[in-house]
Amino acid sequence: MRFLIVFALAMSAILAGNYKLKYWKNGETFGEYLTRHHIDSTKFYSQIDPDDIKFLSSIISNAPFFENIENGKLKEALIPLGEKMQIYISKKGKEYKFDIIPLKYKIIEDKVTIKIENNCFSDIKKATNNPHIATYLKRVFKDKLDFKKLRKGDIVSIKYKQKSIKGLPWEEPTILAAYIKRGNSEYFAIRDSNEYKIYTNTQTNSSKVTKVVKKVIKEAKYKHFIYPLSHIRVTSKFTYKRWHPILHRYRPHLGIDFGAKRGTPIYAIASGKVVYAGWMRGYGRVVKINHGGGVISLYAHQSKILVKKGDFVKEYQIIGKVGSTGRSTGPHLHLGVYKNGKPINPNIYLNHYVKLENATTIQKSVKIVNNLENGLPFSAKIVYNSLKKNNNKIYKWKDLNSTIKIVIEERELKHARVQLPTTKGDAWGVN
Repeated sequence: MRFLIVFALAMSAILAGNYKLKYWKNGETFGEYLTRHHIDSTKFYSQIDPDDIKFLSSIISNAPFFENIENGKLKEALIPLGEKMQIYISKKGKEYKFDIIPLKYKIIEDKVTIKIENNCFSDIKKATNNPHIATYLKRVFKDKLDFKKLRKGDIVSIKYKQKSIKGLPWEEPTILAAYIKRGNSEYFAIRDSNEYKIYTNTQTNSSKVTKVVKKVIKEAKYKHFIYPLSHIRVTSKFTYKRWHPILHRYRPHLGIDFGAKRGTPIYAIASGKVVYAGWMRGYGRVVKINHGGGVISLYAHQSKILVKKGDFVKEYQIIGKVGSTGRSTGPHLHLGVYKNGKPINPNIYLNHYVKLENATTIQKSVKIVNNLENGLPFSAKIVYNSLKKNNNKIYKWKDLNSTIKIVIEERELKHARVQLPTTKGDAWGVN
């Protein structure tokens, strides 16, 4: 008869902490963050599961997170990992604990209509208390409308959506549609997939409009992405939110693990510039390649690195060899892909031609019509008319410096003795 000691999670008290929004210091490592808050990093790291310690290298500079400071000392911290999970640091007595828990947010979709009194940016911020909406509105109409020429009495109406954590704007807003009336000139933009279609009744030189469209399309380049190994054997898939069936906890896996023999050549999945080549805590020997368009690939646990920072590599170029360095139970390659600092599923790119656009580029087409409403497609006309109507209730966001209350469901680890049947054959486990 065999027995396995596992951890069973039991629900306990509900914790409600007072948090403030912070931004991760440029270039600061997780260990340096702990030291700054007088936390023994050696003791803190010793409690972290080997599979979880890798996530500490995923925190990027200037990324938003939340801190609960009490009497000048860190009590709790919530550090998001992608869109679904977050690191949770909490003080229990004199010790600090580590966990990974779900990231909870809402999506707010709203419409705001203003008549300009001072200027577009300050008036939108005053109406919504959101400092980002006007900035992203300007990007939609870039090269088409000079916002400095908007005057008192002009109309601006915006339909947008934005993630919200307890009333604070989270990440960037998405402008779904916008209407601007400047004197007798009207401008209407509507989002269609990743493209904005802009309509206006303003008589603009058509060659200038054509030039704008060509310039934007030219900045979007296609790049081919390949698999990083000659023979593909996936041992762990990408997931934001994986529930461990025995430990009863969430554990994200922000990449794909490929099983391979030690020394197997690793290929660059696409051409680009090596931006990092060296040791990275739980990931061991690591190479990071910038492919342009905000896309970076990461190759972890290598036994040997064959490139250096600053090198330009081509797809299929050997950049290293499979190993088991860092926190690893055996030789394999962990491949991570990041878009604008956020982890994404590498399968979206692998074995595909992918359009890489500059992060600040907005693809758009412009159409000039004499009568704006009559020149719109039926679906766009409905949105256009809704934007022209005034709305009395505008969603008011909390100030970025506000203190917000975030509820955490505390879970206590309790040992449970689970009896396993005696079987013959291969050993097994739960990942």
